[in-house]
Amino acid sequence: MREVAKLRESWIWPDAVLDYARTKMQGYTLNVCAGASELGDVQIDLDPENAKVQKMDMRSLRFDEETFDTVICDPPWKLGYYDRFRPFYECVRVCKVGGLIIYNATWIPHSEQVEIVETVIRRDTHWGNVSVITVFRRTSL
Repeated sequence: MREVAKLRESWIWPDAVLDYARTKMQGYTLNVCAGASELGDVQIDLDPENAKVQKMDMRSLRFDEETFDTVICDPPWKLGYYDRFRPFYECVRVCKVGGLIIYNATWIPHSEQVEIVETVIRRDTHWGNVSVITVFRRTSL
């Protein structure tokens, strides 16, 4: 496995971010790139950190279209530009129309099938790096 995808302690969400995500979640929920997180009904990761997390590649989710009401994704932030598209499109594909995608990254993805509901810039420490949590609503197939 490429080092860029290995879980690091610094990638684990602080309680404030977990609480924020929980307030946005609705219905049957998928957590993509879950690492050690137990957030969501179904958790997947390329390198699972606990037995409840299914081993799966974020670029090829083995779920039918429109399976989940909410999809959470926190992909590795060092993904190259062209490696960012497919994982987001997979999140959109498995999210029901009207459902939400909660996406935490240093970029804001785009798809014609979603609209942005909310954007939050987060930082955990003074002078630390920031990320953008973008909440999308799936609008069409």
